[in-house]
Amino acid sequence: MALACAAAPAQAQLKINLIDQGGVTGSQAELGFKIAAGFWESVITNNVTVNLGVGYSALGAGIIGSTGSSRYEVAAEDVIDAINTGRTTALDATVVLPTLSAGTFNDPTFGAIHGVTMVRNAARTGNTGINLNAAQYDTSVTRNNARLVGTEANLKALGYTGFNAGNDANITFSSAFSFDFNPLDGITAGQMDFIGVAIHEIGHALGFTSGVDLYDQYSGVGPGAATGNAVNWNNQTAGNILDLFRYSMDPSNAAPGSNPVLNWTVGAPAYFSTDGGLSQFDDGSLFSTGAYNGDGRQASHFKDTASPAGCNGYNQIGIMDPTFCYGEMGVISGTDLAAFDTIGWNLNIDVLANKKYTIDTARIYANAGVPEPATWAMMIGGLAFAGAAMRRRSTAVRVSFG
Repeated sequence: MALACAAAPAQAQLKINLIDQGGVTGSQAELGFKIAAGFWESVITNNVTVNLGVGYSALGAGIIGSTGSSRYEVAAEDVIDAINTGRTTALDATVVLPTLSAGTFNDPTFGAIHGVTMVRNAARTGNTGINLNAAQYDTSVTRNNARLVGTEANLKALGYTGFNAGNDANITFSSAFSFDFNPLDGITAGQMDFIGVAIHEIGHALGFTSGVDLYDQYSGVGPGAATGNAVNWNNQTAGNILDLFRYSMDPSNAAPGSNPVLNWTVGAPAYFSTDGGLSQFDDGSLFSTGAYNGDGRQASHFKDTASPAGCNGYNQIGIMDPTFCYGEMGVISGTDLAAFDTIGWNLNIDVLANKKYTIDTARIYANAGVPEPATWAMMIGGLAFAGAAMRRRSTAVRVSFG
């Protein structure tokens, strides 16, 4: 895959093409998806087009929907170089990236490439499996720290080209689930904020993901543990681009010294940091630590708010919180946007100077200039139609996404 960086046009901005996978055109979901996509288009300035498949159909009781992204393995050093090359915002100018290893890995695809050093779970037996009770300071340069996984959309932001044909990601929501499509009067009790959930899911497609979920899935009580116990994880790519900013104070003391370290360990109290781990962004940017062997939430999210006030979006770290409550309005925070800024998306909001930035879906809806529902049919255009089968995922009353 080629990495080609070119100067963006002066009026560049993100363009999200919504491609109907079935059931969206003419429904309330169509407007909801458009407003959610429009929010990301309004804050991101990269000259990138993201093709997003969207679906809206009955999926069965307890199934709210799912998101799936096309992903590619890339050289960690190329990603770091692209982030460095693309520094344009105030936050970009201050971001501290991991130092690449002195040694190299002879990659069959990329040639001799450098890797990153991090703490991760030690092997379970010999070089295979994942030991949830032990961590190791991984200074070797093998596939697991010389390569990273990126969503197709995120890689586009970094200047990659040459992707396979098809959608960058697909999102399906259940039409049998109770959604509130108009947040102007609040979110109705017993209903879910459709626009908030859609903004969250598009966020995953844009790159808010973590490889810690892979380690978690294939270890301990994870569904893939039996398979994972036979895998040599030195030879597997797990880390995602956002994991370049996943730090901890090394509670297991796996690394020498007392400095913060990149930490891809399942269950570790990791946090999002833009200064090489010295601090949490805005003094509160913990990540979730694993759905099966961590805190019960997928690591591809910020930490779930533990208090009863967690059902107030303004009390959460941001829209990339792992759960939504019924009746809860989604809120996007400066910390959310900072995460996207660091992984290659350029913003028209200075999140370094506005760490406390927030916007809820009622304001996003109002900013979109939406008319009364009776006139929706006159304003929403038809979407391109493409049939596709999407995976399903069951949800609890307090719903987790991603």
